[in-house]
Amino acid sequence: MSTEHEPSGQEHAAWERVRDAATGMNHHQAKAACEAAERAAEDGTVDERHALAARAERDEWERITDTLADHAGSYDPATDPFVQGQLTARANRAQASARRR
Repeated sequence: MSTEHEPSGQEHAAWERVRDAATGMNHHQAKAACEAAERAAEDGTVDERHALAARAERDEWERITDTLADHAGSYDPATDPFVQGQLTARANRAQASARRR
């Protein structure tokens, strides 16, 4: 049985918040933000309703930090292969949906 799921709107919103905040950051800045997100996700004060968003934010900070580890530049969603892949997938789904109508 697969443990994959379609991301919720709450997760998408958390990713967007992180990407907006990370834009222009270098690896060290993103790493500090990632550590803060880890503490927030694990400190136990987040209620269940916000826990999913806190985990999604932490995971996105980790992904962005890993992305920045390989180069000396700053983060930009326009050059992030993962983000661009998501946008392409959304466009393809919308196009397929429009053809079915």
